[in-house]
Amino acid sequence: MSRNLTLLTFSLILLTYKLTCASAGGPGWNYHEGEAGGPDEWHVNFTDCGGVMQSPIDIITEEAVYSPILPYFDFTNYRTTRGVNLTLINLGGHTAEVLYQGAPIYLQGGGLPAEYKLIQFHFHWGAEDKVGSEHFIDGEHFPMELHLVHQQKTLANLSVAEKHPFGLAVLGFFFQVSEKNNTELEPLLKYFNQIALPDAKIHLDTFPLIDMLPENFRKLDFYRYYGSLTTPPCYETVIWSLATEYIKISESQLNVFRGLYESKDIHLVNDFRPVQPLNKRIVITTKNSSKNSSAQPSTRPLFLCLSLVLAWTYCRMP
Repeated sequence: MSRNLTLLTFSLILLTYKLTCASAGGPGWNYHEGEAGGPDEWHVNFTDCGGVMQSPIDIITEEAVYSPILPYFDFTNYRTTRGVNLTLINLGGHTAEVLYQGAPIYLQGGGLPAEYKLIQFHFHWGAEDKVGSEHFIDGEHFPMELHLVHQQKTLANLSVAEKHPFGLAVLGFFFQVSEKNNTELEPLLKYFNQIALPDAKIHLDTFPLIDMLPENFRKLDFYRYYGSLTTPPCYETVIWSLATEYIKISESQLNVFRGLYESKDIHLVNDFRPVQPLNKRIVITTKNSSKNSSAQPSTRPLFLCLSLVLAWTYCRMP
């Protein structure tokens, strides 16, 4: 009888564990280095996190190859507000995310291999100004980084796109601290007190996304490379474009982000993955300077036409 009771208890515990894992979407993970589920252990439960084309990276500007045929982005569609529905979410205590639904918003130009539709945007920030961004520029951290996530237009949904080669196009922006508030961020920040706890969400008044971008968005220089999601499952399916123009933000506005919670008693800060090895990848750029113009003119067009294919094949060679 005692043995049967023990087996029943064990079965109930096992069932509870399975249900908990199912409701959480699989194994847990966090940003706490050195702790269980931290970035150095992601590859254990998510094998792609140990791949050779992982993100983020440290972009060394002198090594980025200038491409004269890499076009600028056209952000005209980012003005769209009619028929757009926005939801702000404290996503699992990992980030602040704005989900886009309704009328589609497309990212145009930029030399992308297909049309890409905006799905969501989210942020990564630090507990202090000297850290926060996921990507580095010449070894430099920024206090915050914005990711605008787009999926290929023809793919069914984000779950399909994130597993599909070149399925996602992510446009990243770094933030720079200024003395004055950036008023263009207020339509978003005014709602943050209502998403303090994990998984809290609220519908937003629609605003044109283009207002958040740097003033020089019409000729926005950027760096381009092929990489991965920066959170588990770390699928290597992302075309990354990182803008060279920064978005302004004040210290008090950064503190609004830092006021969110990862859990009931822990503030949501330092939600960035450590930089990953570049390995054999090539970073190309629209930004022309004497430091990154070493490639011969006759070979430069190949970087735009072949860099994505080379990244997918060459990086995976043993």
